[in-house]
Parts: sequence; C-alpha cells; structure tokens
Amino acid sequence: MHESRITSLVLVLMEIKMPDIKVYKWHIAAFFVYLIISLAMFWNISGNFGSAVPNGGGDVYQSMWGLWWVPYAVFALHQSPYITQYLFSPIGANLVSQTMSPLAGIITAPLQAVAGVAATYNTIFFLSFALGGLFMFMLARYLVKNDCAAFIAGLVFAFSPMHIAQAYSHLQWTTIEFIPLFVLFLLLMIREKKKKYALYSAIAFIFLTFAGDIEQGIMMVAFAIAAVIILLVMERKDILNRHFLVNAALLGIFILVLGSPFLISISQHLGTALSSANQLDDIAHNMLYSDNLASFFLPSYYNGIFHGVSLGYVSSVYGTTYQGVQYTPDITEKVSYIGFSVILLALLALYHEHRKNRMRDIIFWIAILVVFGLLAVGPNIQIGSTATGIPTLYSIYRVIPGFNLVREPGRFDVVVTLALAVLAAIGFDHLSKSRYNLGNPLLLLVVFSVLILIEYNGMPLSGGFANSLTTNAQISPGYSQIRNITGNYSVLELPALPNLTTGSYLYPGMSMYYQTAFQKPIFGGYTTRTNASQQQILENVPLIVETAYLQSGNGFIYPYPVQENYDNLTLFWLTAYKVGVLSVINKAYAPGDLANLQNYLSAIFGSPLYQDSNATIYSTATAENLEGGRSVVAYIVGTWIPGYEFCSPNSSCNSTFATIWWGSNVRGITVFTPNDTAMRMDFQATSYSPGGPLYIFLNNGNTPVSVLNLTSGLENYSVTFDVPTGLNQLDFYQQNSSSVVSQSPYLNFGIRNVTFTRQ
Repeated sequence: MHESRITSLVLVLMEIKMPDIKVYKWHIAAFFVYLIISLAMFWNISGNFGSAVPNGGGDVYQSMWGLWWVPYAVFALHQSPYITQYLFSPIGANLVSQTMSPLAGIITAPLQAVAGVAATYNTIFFLSFALGGLFMFMLARYLVKNDCAAFIAGLVFAFSPMHIAQAYSHLQWTTIEFIPLFVLFLLLMIREKKKKYALYSAIAFIFLTFAGDIEQGIMMVAFAIAAVIILLVMERKDILNRHFLVNAALLGIFILVLGSPFLISISQHLGTALSSANQLDDIAHNMLYSDNLASFFLPSYYNGIFHGVSLGYVSSVYGTTYQGVQYTPDITEKVSYIGFSVILLALLALYHEHRKNRMRDIIFWIAILVVFGLLAVGPNIQIGSTATGIPTLYSIYRVIPGFNLVREPGRFDVVVTLALAVLAAIGFDHLSKSRYNLGNPLLLLVVFSVLILIEYNGMPLSGGFANSLTTNAQISPGYSQIRNITGNYSVLELPALPNLTTGSYLYPGMSMYYQTAFQKPIFGGYTTRTNASQQQILENVPLIVETAYLQSGNGFIYPYPVQENYDNLTLFWLTAYKVGVLSVINKAYAPGDLANLQNYLSAIFGSPLYQDSNATIYSTATAENLEGGRSVVAYIVGTWIPGYEFCSPNSSCNSTFATIWWGSNVRGITVFTPNDTAMRMDFQATSYSPGGPLYIFLNNGNTPVSVLNLTSGLENYSVTFDVPTGLNQLDFYQQNSSSVVSQSPYLNFGIRNVTFTRQ
C-alpha cells in the first residue's frame, strides 16, 4: 500500500507541467522594467544600498527598528511583538498602535541576518515599486486585455507622486503593492464565483495589512463595502446570489484564520493602546494631513525636474490655516499630483466608452474615484492655504468607530491612484486601436511612458537635493561593543527628547535603529502614538531635559523645574531605571556644545568607553549610587508639562513661558532626605489664568503647609516645612482650572527654579 502511494505521487508529479514562460513574458518584462526604472529613479538609494536609506527622519529609523524588532521578539525573546520592554525601559511600550509591518520583518529575517537592516529596508523599498507595477499590470490586464495598456496602469500606480512621497518617509506606505492584487482577486471572486479567489483575496489582504499597514487593511474594507454598494446599483445579479454570499463569508473566515497570529496578539493588548491610537484625531490635524484641491494639479515637491517650481507654492498649498491657526506644512501627506498625461488618458476612456454606449464598464471606477477622492480631501475642502469650510464625505467617515483610525485622509489617494490607473489603461487601449496610435502601439507606449515618468519623476537631479532625500544608515562600531557588555541594564542615548525647536523625532528614532546593533533595552525611544508616561519618565531626568535644550541651540542650561542637586537627581534616576550605558549621538550637537557636554559627562562618569566622530559612549558604573541616600534629592511627580511642549515653530511662546513647568488639578514634587530636617522651598510660580488659591500639602496632610494667591506674572515664593527621613511628597492643588493653550488640560499653574535648603 505504501509503495503504491509513492508510485501514484511520482506519476502525478511527472504529469505536472512547468508554466509556459512565453505566456508570462509580458509579466516578467514588466516586472524588470519597473525594477530598472526604480533603481535609476532613486539612484541616491541604489548607489548607497547598504549605507543609506530614504529620508524620513525619525520615521525611517523607527521603521528599520520595526523590521528588526518583530523577528527578534518572536524568535529570540519568544514573545508578542506588540508589547516591548526594549523601549522606555523599564516601563515599556504598547506597540499595537505603532506603525509596524510585522510580516515584512518576519519574511526578511534571513536577509537581515546576512545583509543587515539597512540593505533589507532598501530591498523592500525597490521591490515595492517593481511588484506594485506588476500587480497593477495584472489587474489592468484582466480588465482591459491589452498588455501595453496594462503596463501604463502599472506605471501610474507604482510611480504615482503619492507613492514616491510616502516611500521617502514611511515603510508601511511604501509597501502598497498588495492593494491591486487584493482588488484583482476580489473582482475575480465576484465575477468568476470561485472559492479559490476568496482564499487568494484573503492572502493578499493579510499581506497588505501586516506587510504593509493596518490602515491599508481598513481602506480595503472600505473599498470592498463601496464596491458592493456600487455593484448593487449597477449589477445586482453579481451580488445578490448564493455564490457571492458564500465566498464573502469564506473571505472573512480566511482573513481571521490566516491573520490570527497577529489578530490574537493585537486583541490581547488592544485595550491599553486605544487611548493613544486616536492621537491628533481632530478636525485641524485631519486637515493638515488632507489633500489640497490645488495639489492635484501641481507637480510634487519630490519631482527632481519641477522641484524648484514646487518650492514656490509649497507653503501655500501644503500648509493649512484652520480657525485662524497656521499649521506647519506636512509635505509628504499632501502630495496628490494626478498628471496631465494621465488625465488625458482618463478623459479618452470616458469619451470612447460613452461614444460606444459602454459607460457601464467604467462607471464602477469613476464611482470609486469620486468616493475615495472625497475621502482624500479630508473633512473640509482646502484650496491654497485656507480651508473653505465646505464639508466632505470624510466628515461622516471620521466618526465611524474603527475606520477613524485612518487619521491621514490624504492616504486615500492610493485608491484614487488605482482607479486612475485603470481609467488610463482603458484610455490607452482605445488610443492604441485608433488612427492616432503613431502606427505602432509600442511606440505609443514609449511616448506615454516617458510623459508619465517626466510628470511623476522622483529622481533628484542635484547632489544637494539627493542628499536631502537620503538618511545615513551607518552605525558606529561602538554600539556593537555595547552588546558584549553583560548585565541587566538599559542604554540611554542623548538626545532622548524630540528637538524642542522643530519637534523632530530624528534622534530618538536614530537611537532605536542603533539598538538593532547592541540589542539592549533603551531608556527612551520613539513610538508613533506616544503616551504621557513614556514622555514623563524622560522629562524626570534633568540631564535629558538639559541636553534637549542644548540640541535646540539654547546652550547648556538647566530648565528642569527643581534646581537642587542636578547631578545627584540625574544619578538617582539613572540608578532607578538601571541605566548602565550612556551614549551621545555627536551629530546632534554643535561642536562647541558637544565639547561642553562631553566634558560634563566625563567629570561624572569618567573617560568614555568608546569615542569616534559619530558617538561618545560612557559607563555609569563609576558614578555614585544614591540608592542609600546621602543627600537631599527632589524630583517632580505627576504630569507636569514643560512649556516647550505647548510651543511650536509658528507659536508666540516666549523663553519664559517655555521654561515653566505647567500643571492642573494635583501635581507633586517628591523630596528625599537622609534624615529629619526643616526645609525651605524657594520657587517661582504663576497662574495662566488666575483662579482660586494654590494649596501646597505635605504627605497627604489635611492642612496645607502654604496657601498662595498666584498672579499671571511670574513671582518669587518661599515655603518652610518639616520633613521626616525618606521620601516626602508635596502636592500642589489649585481649585479652579480655566483657560488652556492648544486645548491642553495641563495649563493652569506653573513653577520653575525650585530649590530646597535645609534650615
């Protein structure tokens, strides 16, 4: 019996025929042409394949960290990748709302081990253009039955200005190639009524969601719903039948089963992530990330040919004024150029289909274009830098639970581009069969391909522009040496806070990328949706706040609110958070500031363990351990918010406001003393909008140690009280909260320059 089964299997295998390469010659040719175009267009990346990646500031470094973290968590730590103690150690971070591409990390784990994270990132980058073009080619070929027209569709989708802009910043929106594949199999499932296409659709959906982004998954759910509604109006028989209902149910089941490794892990940690998942989900920020009507017809900022022209309108088109507030331009999220050659082909499609009374064939794609175009322009239509106040479909969409996780409306452009690519293919098909086909469809293909690539070009034509679009991915050898230092400790990399002037998370993201080399927990990091506790543990350490100000060019100053014993308080927290290694990212600081910082750290920690032009690395083992407590140490508790967090490059915050630490309701300061003593606290305080008196309580006492009537001016105050040995807490409480800045609940009373003196 066993031998007969083997014999049968051999016979079956012998009957299997290899696919005819000739049948797929256009597919193969299209893939390699798209790949060659991408390698040439992004020469600044392909020419530095292992040492540079596309420029996206902290986001690109964060994405490279995600590629490393997922397989490290799964295969080395045997844990869920959606929770980590390797960021913001020892508190950790919930990564459910993080913009990770977990499936991409798992699939590329072998390549990472051989070629490194940077080369792996670039491999994904270039494949996204080649595969995006190929899968769009397959969709258009199925719809149009014309290889040349299908190639045009692949070119439009893969090299759309929106894709190029996102690829320069976000890995999860670089890998959009599985979207047309999902649409292809979904249409085949509906039209062919075969169960296998439900499975293929589910596989494509899993890849676009977990090798791409959860936002892509949400958009494709929205696409499927829109497609069903449109078809119900147009072709009810395609939807109202048993085959569709069965296949739709199978599609849902397949997605749940195939995605279960990710979905189960997400559900386990979802509760604590929801509070941060909708950060910045308000009308003003939705509009900041929405398309501008003008930008549909203006060349992209990333177009090397027209870059100089785009600079002239970048602030007026990409910026947003809402309710009198000017928001900083977010160029990446507002690139939506359609291209006049593509518009021409789409209009030709409309003209010829109407002329031949075949409008039904393209009404579906026109409807998809309109629906997702209205979503892409956000809650209110913008023309230039001002919102018109005219509401759109997104105003309804944003209030739908779950779907509103897509807080960047402009990203709906990916579906708009897909619909345009189909319409362009239909238009090219008609043109290639008309008397205007230049006598050769291939010649016509070359002409339109060149026109589209000129309009969609993402090639930097100058060295300066090329450098601005790349990010250095080289890692100092010193970080690999940290990996060999044994022990249970975390690493602090400075600067750990975002740049206080620009709000950039470049260096916190960079520290995460460097972690891929030393593979130890870091005391800090960067998550896309942060929470107050993550930021607070960093702001509790004076050294971290000091070096943040140093990075912004404000000098080596001490803006931390508690002035007493800066060095001791820093060491106190480093000990509490088990920071064993401290490193400085040298390029973050001007030469003079860097020298001062290095001298300061050397005076505390001794000579560096390692130093080169990129990094200076210290061990904290030689510093005084304050756990035994030999001096007074005071530190803030509760969510005091430094004024610089309310400031932005366009705000009117002055230097005094920025250095005040603000609170509302109850905020505290903890004082650690080695013995019983009388203490005097001197400080400056103000009330943003004076209300009731400020009460100061000690150790939850019923009677305040002081009651102060604050004014809107910054004034000096002094309070005396007796404290027992150990930890003591002073609670600041003002009864009436009032006006706020930037809709923050934290602004009411503020303090700075707090000192404690034994009496």
